[in-house]
Amino acid sequence: MLLRNLAWTGCLVLLSSVVLAQENPLPESVSSSDGISGTWHAQFETPFGVQTYHLHISLEDGGHAKAKVESGEEEREVEFTDVNVTGDSISFAELRAFDQRELRIDYAGKLQGRNLALSRSIGERGGQEVTATRQLPKNPPSADPAPVVEVKIDRVLKDAFQHSFLIGMAGDLPSRYSDEELKVAAEHFNAITPENCMKPERLHPAEDRWQFERSDALVDWAKSNDMSIHGHTLVWHAQTPDWFFVGGEKEGIRERMQRHIETLVGRYKGRLQSWDVVNEAINDGGNGETARTENLRNSEWLKSLGPEFLTLAFKYAHQADPDAILYYNDYGIESGPKHASSLVLLKRLLDEGAPVHGVGIQGHWRSGRVPFDDIEKAITNYASLGLKVSITELDVTIRGQSGGQFGGGFGQRRSRNITPPSLDDLNAQADDYARLFAIFQKHEEVIERVTFWGLNDRRTWRWGQHPLLFDAGNNPKPAYAAIVNQAKDDEAKNGSDSPKQIKVEDGGQGPFSAIVTESPSLAGITIYRPLDLSVFGDEKRLPVLLWGNGACANTTEEHKNFLSELASHGYLILGIGLLDQLQMRDETARQRTESSQMLAALDWIIAENARTGSVFSGKVDTTKVAAMGMSCGGLQALEISSDPRITTTIVCNSGILPNRSPLPGMPDLKKESLKQLHGPVLYIMGGPSDIAYKNAMDDFSRVDHVPIVMTNLDVGHGGTYRQPHGGEYAKVALAWLEWQLKNSTEAARMFIGEQSTLKKDAEWTIETKNLDP
Repeated sequence: MLLRNLAWTGCLVLLSSVVLAQENPLPESVSSSDGISGTWHAQFETPFGVQTYHLHISLEDGGHAKAKVESGEEEREVEFTDVNVTGDSISFAELRAFDQRELRIDYAGKLQGRNLALSRSIGERGGQEVTATRQLPKNPPSADPAPVVEVKIDRVLKDAFQHSFLIGMAGDLPSRYSDEELKVAAEHFNAITPENCMKPERLHPAEDRWQFERSDALVDWAKSNDMSIHGHTLVWHAQTPDWFFVGGEKEGIRERMQRHIETLVGRYKGRLQSWDVVNEAINDGGNGETARTENLRNSEWLKSLGPEFLTLAFKYAHQADPDAILYYNDYGIESGPKHASSLVLLKRLLDEGAPVHGVGIQGHWRSGRVPFDDIEKAITNYASLGLKVSITELDVTIRGQSGGQFGGGFGQRRSRNITPPSLDDLNAQADDYARLFAIFQKHEEVIERVTFWGLNDRRTWRWGQHPLLFDAGNNPKPAYAAIVNQAKDDEAKNGSDSPKQIKVEDGGQGPFSAIVTESPSLAGITIYRPLDLSVFGDEKRLPVLLWGNGACANTTEEHKNFLSELASHGYLILGIGLLDQLQMRDETARQRTESSQMLAALDWIIAENARTGSVFSGKVDTTKVAAMGMSCGGLQALEISSDPRITTTIVCNSGILPNRSPLPGMPDLKKESLKQLHGPVLYIMGGPSDIAYKNAMDDFSRVDHVPIVMTNLDVGHGGTYRQPHGGEYAKVALAWLEWQLKNSTEAARMFIGEQSTLKKDAEWTIETKNLDP
């Protein structure tokens, strides 16, 4: 993104300030270069529309060049420097201060007959070429050419995927956007990422100076249009002012980073859903050797603070807004050694207790070269760590390099003529987008958001490569229709009038096809149960499972595969969380929950089981109750396990902390609480890489008065809940439930004795105490 953003910054300078003019022509020159002097007119097609340049060249006193900017309703004067005339050629430059940086824009012109071939460039990044003439242009070229093909759409993107994930766009709206563009953004997207206005250089140019005007305007505009906001970006090696690192003293630099994060995140606490906390920390490329390491970029942050800078950034952001979803964001991490390095990095961050909640795959790809298999594998790999995934900067070009820092360069793209794409180009792009969204839908339980990096083919850093879903005139392209068509099956599955019953993974693998539902008389609880309750009654009743979620979240979304699988084997699960958050989470899902909700749910099902006319009447075994939960939810399960109605407890990826947690909403349990356990206890943990491993092992060492089993599978804190049908965790949990709640001696063999199933499984470790053979 470094070249990308420098290029875009240059574009802003070049295209808004370099319109050239002199209103009063000077006297004729007697120089041998007389053909160059005088007034010239040129027009440039830019991401902001057509701009007319009026340039006047005087050869007096060694040469002068002035200009006047005419861009829409804007006008400004420009004075050029370093004017040099040689024969029929001229060069000059503009120095422009922009966000605490001085940029040099170089111009070169050469006579060609009666015209002047004019080019401009920034540094070594090439330039744009136009033809300047003596005559004022009569009509500007069309800023919005007719679309290559007319595309009709029957519904908008955000509605097509409302049950899958958010659909976002990037831009610093509403500033400098037309009314039509703002209408398109609000109509088609339900999430927005600020493209530049929240980056450190733009927002915090000096230690004692903040510039919140554009970021405040964006947040206000987004909220007024019911759009979710994703903050971008807090810590980055690029577009970060030098003052952060002045002096080179580690503690001072750490404090500056902390103040920056706390001020920015704190300002928008509760208004932004998520943040890119650290951006692009991993080096490009790599090999087999670097794939075994984090391969961190040698940035000023790394040189100043060491690898710890990432952990610190996430902790500071979480402290500033505990409810915000925090992302690591990068390009190219879906493939090759860089993907392997990203897994090494993320595992380390999770081990260190960094509150990383998701991974952003940027998604700058080229049509015909999209690594579909790598993308899908990356999504599943990140999900296996217990992380959400978002596609954060999606665009698919039809020509040119794929972009990112490794792209072909700003000037190379700008110097070509901006020619319309062919219909074949557009159809190939549409096919690629459709395949991508098929992958995203397949993993919709993991994908939180898909954001396009720009609004249309003019409002994009890859201008000229036609990468987005709208052309420069805001007309939908074939890719738009292909994506919406891809979503039709999803709408048929999820778009019923009343989503009271939902099937996850076709209802599970057990003998009783399961559904997910709710009851109007049980607020805040999602119910997993067999679809057909008629088979349950006097001789076969449903044991009860009370479930608390990771992060004590208000949704069972992360655990739905696991819970649906258990329910399909004949269990009634009452999980904290809202049913409407099961497939598309919003800010409600981050609301903190209480363990008391689990006991309230138990009270409810006992009453329903006894109530004539209830669908559960006489079908539930309320004497067989398991308290269960993952991470923070595991603490909730422990917190209610002193209740005499609890038969057994299952603690997943959790353990009582040695000291009170600083995180709000975390149950304040002490180790002494373990003495209140009165039934058998099972711990299902993720091995030494699980951040809760030490706490859980300490719990195990302290419990001597009830049967207790400690199992570990080396998968880390995220467990296997998101894997098909809950993965290995579901098999172990089910065996325990069958043993403890249904008295299955066959299931007990999973745990009992030296020849137990888990003892013989090389992937698992098991320790037991007080367990009768």
